Amino acid sequence: MRETKVARRYALALFKTALDSGNLDIISTDIQQIRSFTGKDKQFLNFLKAPQVTTEHKMKVLRDTFTTRLAPRLLLFLELLLRKHRTSLLPDIAVEFETLMEEHHGLIKARILTAVHLSDDMKSKLKEKLETISGKKIEIVHKIDKSIIGGIIVFLHNHVIDRSIKH
Repeated sequence: MRETKVARRYALALFKTALDSGNLDIISTDIQQIRSFTGKDKQFLNFLKAPQVTTEHKMKVLRDTFTTRLAPRLLLFLELLLRKHRTSLLPDIAVEFETLMEEHHGLIKARILTAVHLSDDMKSKLKEKLETISGKKIEIVHKIDKSIIGGIIVFLHNHVIDRSIKH
């Protein structure tokens, strides 16, 4: 819980900086690339967390690797995380940043769980209904859950609408 709060604070600071500098979309794209990269290559995150490697060496590797690939403000942000020994929070910061971007654009991701595939027509109707309820734009992320016998479970921001039958 505490880690999520800290990640949210760092994400908010990065978001405000990106918004103020007019680089919001660029930094958003870059941080999602870093999230994808750290998700695929755990060794990189382990390297950044390793106490045996000096912070100066880690910074050099960061600069050498990302200077031409990332927005300068994001590179400075990564250096800050290194100095504060918060690099382990990088994946969580990226998730929180994405949530802030969605809020900024008035978008909410609704996770939908059903026992069977939903038709495009059903998804469209569900999307319209959820937009009416929330007053925001909805993006539906549908997954099939075989443990559900029938019905639907909707995760909408901080709300759960459970109209399912489970075994």
